[in-house]
Amino acid sequence: MAPGGTMPPCAPHLMFRRPDPSAPHAVVPPPAAADTDKEEEQGRRLKLSDLEWLADLGEGASGVVTKVRLRGTAAGPALALKVAHYPDDTDAGREQDEVLRRACVAGPPSPYVVRCHAVLRGAAGEPACLLELMDAGSLHDVLRRRRRAGLPEPAVAEVAARCALGLAHLHARGVAHLDLKPDNLLAGARGDVKIADFGVSRIFCRDGQRRPPRVSIAVGTTAYMSPERFAPNAQAGSRGACAADVWSLGVTVLELFLGHRPVLPAERTPSWKMLKEAICYGEPPSVPGSAAASAELRGFVAACVQKDPRRRATVPQLLAHPFVARRDVEASSRALRHVIVETM
Repeated sequence: MAPGGTMPPCAPHLMFRRPDPSAPHAVVPPPAAADTDKEEEQGRRLKLSDLEWLADLGEGASGVVTKVRLRGTAAGPALALKVAHYPDDTDAGREQDEVLRRACVAGPPSPYVVRCHAVLRGAAGEPACLLELMDAGSLHDVLRRRRRAGLPEPAVAEVAARCALGLAHLHARGVAHLDLKPDNLLAGARGDVKIADFGVSRIFCRDGQRRPPRVSIAVGTTAYMSPERFAPNAQAGSRGACAADVWSLGVTVLELFLGHRPVLPAERTPSWKMLKEAICYGEPPSVPGSAAASAELRGFVAACVQKDPRRRATVPQLLAHPFVARRDVEASSRALRHVIVETM
């Protein structure tokens, strides 16, 4: 959502109702919490035709993102609409609806996770997510616009803190992100940084199950995957799924500090095999000895990228780590905001 903006009279949670089969654009309802059923029944439908196109924001392998606004709300907030390339009426697609509900829709929102206001369907059944707009792009974009110069350490500490808080929110709702990286950390002009893109996320804890399920962790972006995720058909329980996110956080923090991916030399374009060999059989990524980095930053990264997931720090432990817990919040927030704004 645009800075300072507020939603139009139709509140986000009122947009979810069961679709009319005769209306292919109607909202697809992620499973709703019991205490919101009555409110949802009172809400109106939202259709793609209710949205006004403003600008194209980008296109990736999974879909197209555009900037939109609800029609008739010229002074209302701009939003981001992500439309998938293909329909997905499979068990995996339904799980993604549940992931979005848990991570971005149901319950109190997290200021560290991008808010999803509605899940719609296009004419061919392709899912379309109406999201809050982050107007500064991703942290990958920020690095690119800085010509691969890393972020100052205070700004990196602030990103680390916000990402850890975002992961704590997701993990508490039984969701492992499994694709944390600078591309999936979106930034706003006020200095906000939020976790986005739940395309490969998994639910590792379901209501009513005595034994939490094991979920596939052999997904995500190779350069940010931990060693155990390269095993054939790699699966993990709740602890292992959360540990996979912690490794990715450590690699991401290191990349933001260095300005380039840390697993292999920056000038190389690695193959999957090269990355697997480096991650599984090489030394864990670390802050170079010659870098002007604090002991706290070095220790934070090291705590995240332990090869044995059982020895990896947990998210609560990271939130208590001196790199995060002892940072000057005002100074680090100001440094992050300055870096984002100067590259817009």
